[in-house]
Amino acid sequence: MNELDEVSPETTRPWHPRWGSRIGASFFVQQAFPWLRNYFGDAPLHSTLSSSLDGIVSWGGRLPAKTAIRIARLRGLPHWHLEDGFLRSVGLGKEGSVPISIVIDDKALPVEAGRASRLELLIAEAGRAEFTNTGATIREALVANKLSKYNSLPHHSPRIERTNRRRVLLVDQVYGDVSVAKALGSPASFHRMLDDALASGAQCVVRTHPDVIAGHRRGYMTERAAKTPGIILMADKVSAASILEIVDEVWTVSSQMGFDALLRGLPVRCYATPFYAGWGLTDDRSGKASQSTLRRRSGARPTLDQLTFAALSLYPVYRHPETWVRLDTLAAIEYLVKEIAQTRREA
Repeated sequence: MNELDEVSPETTRPWHPRWGSRIGASFFVQQAFPWLRNYFGDAPLHSTLSSSLDGIVSWGGRLPAKTAIRIARLRGLPHWHLEDGFLRSVGLGKEGSVPISIVIDDKALPVEAGRASRLELLIAEAGRAEFTNTGATIREALVANKLSKYNSLPHHSPRIERTNRRRVLLVDQVYGDVSVAKALGSPASFHRMLDDALASGAQCVVRTHPDVIAGHRRGYMTERAAKTPGIILMADKVSAASILEIVDEVWTVSSQMGFDALLRGLPVRCYATPFYAGWGLTDDRSGKASQSTLRRRSGARPTLDQLTFAALSLYPVYRHPETWVRLDTLAAIEYLVKEIAQTRREA
């Protein structure tokens, strides 16, 4: 029995649209994600105002998504939130790379903490089930192959002076990142994280986006960190796995880097409430805004491998980006490893 069979023998999960449903989506979604129809039965996506729809989907949390949600509510139609899976592709989406997985959520976006997403319910359920062995296999395969959400950057160690102090990685994010507010974080969360790091006596490394360093985008704390003595700014174009190999601990607001760190056994401190926080696996410093979420999640205490299974097997849908055949998580990992090797041979 493979991990797909453990979930359901059906093509889709019970909370997904029925295969072949007549699905409405915004013009933005139809134009930006022409491959998306392959996740719903190969029928074209329709306008959100079309007749006889079985439901409406939206992507992400910006204005087109909010509009689609309102239309679904006004029309009394089911609605599903869509996003990239946590294991996406070799290249970036903005460069045209088609994802190997997406998530389909009938409750909320996976980054939302203010209400329970389907992902949150699955993590709580996994904490009461026997998914540890499969979760461990997935986690070990990801770590062994140095995979993350995106996998185009090379693996080589960043050049940072090593001292005898504990090295803490602080993850900055691009200003306006939807996941910050959805995870009940704010600009103040980043400044509190930096203040705590400076007071800790650790060697503080701020991971910032290369576009922020180049002045094309704003970060939440990069500008302040650049003016603060003793802070090391790192914008090296290297893989997440390479960075995590040289740090002792990771502090974040809502970045997936925190999840990547957990998978590798690193201590993780959270200053908001991403999906992997609040389960007893992280040091949660999210403040008053997240207290109700933390209480809600406190009833389940999944192991790391159970959380891994929920987030990387129970929740996403994997499909081969060319044939659109359904894949399980381990087959998706194998595909990405081969694609990475092929990309490097062609470089």
